[in-house]
Amino acid sequence: MNTKTGLLIAAVVLSLLLGWTIYAQKQTATKVAWEYHVWSFNNWAEATGRLNEDGNQGWELVTVTETPTTSEHGGSVTIYLKRAK
Repeated sequence: MNTKTGLLIAAVVLSLLLGWTIYAQKQTATKVAWEYHVWSFNNWAEATGRLNEDGNQGWELVTVTETPTTSEHGGSVTIYLKRAK
């Protein structure tokens, strides 16, 4: 077998493996539907209690935003949660 034939065979085999891999990934990929909760609290103690409760029910924390306390307004903590439907 000469070099050109060997390279051609290798290219065909690699192409088939790549195609099979892509096909297999598309077949096993499932789209997940999510539901979301957003909670706002006056302090971290309240937020932590809610996170523990919701975490036990399968909710995952996505992000947290915090508004600092000022002389005019009290601060707040907002938590964003998700879980698969």
